[in-house]
Amino acid sequence: MRTAVITGGNGFIGSSLARKLLDQGVEVHAIVNQNHQRLDQFLPRANIHVIQGDIGSAVEVVTRAAPDAIFHLAAVYAEPVSPASVLSMIEGNLTLGACLLYAATQCPLRPVFINTGTYWQFDAASVYSPNTLYAATKQAFQDLLVFYRNRMGVRSVSLIVYDTFGEHDTRAKLWRRLAMAPKGELIPLSSGEQTIHLVHIDDIVNAFLHAASLLNQAAPLEPIYSLSAQQPVRLRPLVEAFNEQADLGLELGWGTMPYWEGQVLEPWTGERLPGWIPQVQVLPALVRMAAQLKTTALTGQAHL
Repeated sequence: MRTAVITGGNGFIGSSLARKLLDQGVEVHAIVNQNHQRLDQFLPRANIHVIQGDIGSAVEVVTRAAPDAIFHLAAVYAEPVSPASVLSMIEGNLTLGACLLYAATQCPLRPVFINTGTYWQFDAASVYSPNTLYAATKQAFQDLLVFYRNRMGVRSVSLIVYDTFGEHDTRAKLWRRLAMAPKGELIPLSSGEQTIHLVHIDDIVNAFLHAASLLNQAAPLEPIYSLSAQQPVRLRPLVEAFNEQADLGLELGWGTMPYWEGQVLEPWTGERLPGWIPQVQVLPALVRMAAQLKTTALTGQAHL
């Protein structure tokens, strides 16, 4: 791979993928909205393409870059749903992707296309059953992929991502909140009976690169694969083990928060991407992450 286009490059997965590609000597072009602070640290501004308010300009970015691969990670999730958020999700989850797919057909050599999906699109029996409008728009884009894959020759695959974590994650996720909370604090939690697939960012990035490699080798692939955990676990025992092994000393208020309306207790798993298995052990990595976050907080250093 010589050149890649990434959407959603300012997110946790996108920025981690961009860094890995740059380390491998790949020329990276990131399509972003106005928020690109994470990328400014390591990607030349010339390769950051801001398209806010002009989604159609993504076509020009792709055709000029003539990439070997397009990694489509950008997504818009908005709750509660409003007229503005409906339009925002359609633009971010459908229109942008449609422009990218069209652009792929205009390149001299068509790039492979790696899309990002969500397990919220399915129930535990692998039946399409979106639990949010966001999930419905992601599935609608999957239909566009089928057309471009079958009729326009764009080699593509969708990778269903679950819960991710890592040492440089700045999102307000549960694991970060737990790690940064002072000892003795009461943490409101649901009953914790949901099964979760927690996968380290290094494994996720490797999956996207592996998928691109398979597509470039013209390997026969199904339209969708999962990036499920090696060992899915219930939330409650994992949090309790994390609290103990990282010496967080928190009071865990199980059952003091209701499940949210779209809560998935038993997520769809599906067939895992061929040739890929998560390698990072989750609990030890969580403990290392907690230690790093506390060290960073004490020294006042900022890590991306």
